Order: sequence, then C-alpha cells, then structure tokens
Amino acid sequence: MLRFAIGLVLAMSSACALADWVKVTDSMQGKVAHYVDPSTISKTGNKVQATTLTDYQEAQVLSGTQQFLSVKMRDEFNCGDQSGRHLNLTALAGNMGAGTVVAAEIRPADVRKIAPDTADADMLQFVCAKR
Repeated sequence: MLRFAIGLVLAMSSACALADWVKVTDSMQGKVAHYVDPSTISKTGNKVQATTLTDYQEAQVLSGTQQFLSVKMRDEFNCGDQSGRHLNLTALAGNMGAGTVVAAEIRPADVRKIAPDTADADMLQFVCAKR
C-alpha cells in the first residue's frame, strides 16, 4: 500500500508540468494564486471533481526544514449545497507544482461549507459553471 501511495504522489507531481492551469482567483492581497486544470473536471450529480493548484509567492513553512511554494489537490465541490473537500493533496517545493514533494495527504478531508467571498467560493463557482 505504501508503494502505491508513493507512486500516486510521484505521478501527481510529475503531471503538474502537463497541466493546462487556468487562474481562477487571487487571495492574500495577490500573494496567493488559485488555479484549476479544466481538463480534469468531472461531474456526478451535484458533485464536481477537479485538480486544483494553490501557488504562493512566499514559502509556506511546514516545519523548521520543510517549506513549500505550491499545493496540488484533487478537490470535490458540491454545487447543490455549496460545500467541498480535498480528496488528496501534495505540497511541492517549487512554484506551479514544480520541485520535490514536501508532504502529501492521500485521505479525503471532511466536507466543509464554503464561505461566500472566498477563494474557495470562486473555485466552486468556476468548476460548477464548467459542468
């Protein structure tokens, strides 16, 4: 199982270079950019899944020696009740999904209500409009 998880993380990080990222929104006074790869959008009922990327201008610190500049995620949005969750995520050392894998989470997160006027709300609106 561990080999599968490591392979999944490596495959996800290498696919970043092939993605056709579309910038959806900025946050934190332009210091954080949020992207979606439209070719990865899929739907089932009210739920839409997409590969997303959050890109930071300044390094984010995970621990004293672990820093990352981007996070690639597989996200699920519920267009009906305005909720969402990360299905998995990979934190990467470089911008735009480049560099080495710093950390990964392959378990889905809990579903959360998406607050209006946030980057998550912009992402939800974008993917729901594409379905």
